[in-house]
Amino acid sequence: MSEYLGRKVLASIDGVSFVNGRTKNLTIDNTLVNVSADGDDGIQRYLDDIGEKAVSLSIDGLAIGETLLDKALSSSVSTAVILTFPAEAGAVAFTLTGTFMMSNVSIGMPYNESTTISASFSSSGVIAKASV
Repeated sequence: MSEYLGRKVLASIDGVSFVNGRTKNLTIDNTLVNVSADGDDGIQRYLDDIGEKAVSLSIDGLAIGETLLDKALSSSVSTAVILTFPAEAGAVAFTLTGTFMMSNVSIGMPYNESTTISASFSSSGVIAKASV
């Protein structure tokens, strides 16, 4: 990946830009399938194929607007998420798009500072990468 300023990677949740974000973390987990057996003399071996792929996203920012809170309180926590990566340092701009399930939301309300919000999402289905 090219070098980016984190603030230039934009997040959209159910079609609404999350412009008040400060930190976005994307994690891609590939569950390995261990096929080690007695004849491997204690050396682990894995299949080339993964057992399962999971993508998670966490977003932290200022609690401006109610998009994340409304989604957390709704009866459906399924949401369309689009991450847009900029064309920087000679790289091609691209998006990551998919359906995610909102697993939690936390709102911080310190006494004399900005109210903050944090949300975590887990993928449900394929996450697609496409050039912009």
